[in-house]
Amino acid sequence: MRQRLFVLVLAALALPFAAGCPAAPRSRPVKMGPTDTGLGSVESERRRLKGTWQLESLQMLSQTGQMLTVQAQGVLTYDDYGNLTMKGTVTGSTDIDPAALNISGRAAIDPDKHTIHILNVTAATPDDKRVDPSIDPSKVRHYEFVGDSELRTTVVNAQGKTTASATWKRQS
Repeated sequence: MRQRLFVLVLAALALPFAAGCPAAPRSRPVKMGPTDTGLGSVESERRRLKGTWQLESLQMLSQTGQMLTVQAQGVLTYDDYGNLTMKGTVTGSTDIDPAALNISGRAAIDPDKHTIHILNVTAATPDDKRVDPSIDPSKVRHYEFVGDSELRTTVVNAQGKTTASATWKRQS
C-alpha cells in the first residue's frame, strides 16, 4: 500500500513537468527525396504550357518539299488535366490540309527532350475525322519556350526533317 501511494505521489509531481514542455522546431530539415516541381520538371513544363495560345505564324512542308509560310489562324489550349487541343484554319493554300491544325488529345511531356507526344488523338472538330499525314499523331512535337509569352512547336518526320513549325503567343 505504501509503495502504491509513493508511485501516485511521484506521478502527480512529474505531471506538471511533462505537460509544461513546449514543442521545439527541428534543428535541421528532414530530407524527403527529390520533388517533381523544380525548373525543367514535367510539372513545371505543364504549368508553363497551361493556358490558351494564339497562332502567330505557321510554316509547313509542301508536297513539293519546300517549307512554305502558310496563312493560318489557330488556337492551342492546354488544360489542368494534360489535354492539348489545336483548332485552326488554313487559308490561301490548296497544298496544305487544314486538318493539320485540328487535333486534340492527351499530351505526354518529356522536359529533358523538350517533346510533346499527343496520345489518343482525335480530330478537334466533330465534322473533320481526318488527321493530316504530315502531322501524324505518332510523330513527336518538339517545343521551346521563348520567355513567358511565346511557344515554338516543330514537327519532325522519321528522317529528321522538319515538316511543320509554328509560333504561338500566350493569350491567358
